[in-house]
Amino acid sequence: MLLPFKEAFKDHIVGIIVDNAKTHSAKTYSINDFSKSIGTKCPIDSIEYINDNGQLVSVPCYFSKGQCKGLSKGLVELAKDLKVNISPSMKLSEIRTRLSTHSAFQNISKLELLAQKYHVKVIFCPKFHCELNSIEGLWCDMKRYIRAHSDQTFPTMLSLIPKSRVSFEERKIQMKHFRRFWRSLTAYSQGQSYGEVLKLFFSQLCRSDIASHRRISNSKLS
Repeated sequence: MLLPFKEAFKDHIVGIIVDNAKTHSAKTYSINDFSKSIGTKCPIDSIEYINDNGQLVSVPCYFSKGQCKGLSKGLVELAKDLKVNISPSMKLSEIRTRLSTHSAFQNISKLELLAQKYHVKVIFCPKFHCELNSIEGLWCDMKRYIRAHSDQTFPTMLSLIPKSRVSFEERKIQMKHFRRFWRSLTAYSQGQSYGEVLKLFFSQLCRSDIASHRRISNSKLS
């Protein structure tokens, strides 16, 4: 199924817009996950990053031979592999600060790292910006449909989920969300604030700050 897509867009620069959920923006590792010395804590087997030449570089975090075989390298040894000049006498906090600016320890998500391998750019939507996130519009419309037709039983809810998707497609709601996305980008490029953009599509009573989020408590689920 992907072959026609790849053929049609093989000469294009591909970018994807992703919801800024924790599962999407989760990091493979952090500089704070590593300790200083050999044999100390290490969360992963190897560090992968894109160097200045756009090439994927993999640095093993464990010794594969010698008297330290099987032990983690620690930040002091990793710094040598990364060609970062540090002194073994430096404190752990100082080493972390020094290494944190290296590409190997830049905060990049697992999704972005995967996309970079295929020369795809990932752009995360700002949190709580539903006007820029069409997929959130889909979820909202599906939940609206299910609430309107639900009898509060689990079997009915399961049957309504596919029907809600069909309803969304039949009414072509996606076109509304696409228009909202591009109009929002235009408004932001003109210097309008978040609150002003919200009022373009919703109510003049919209607030630009997040007061709270609705959620169903455990007591309501039973």
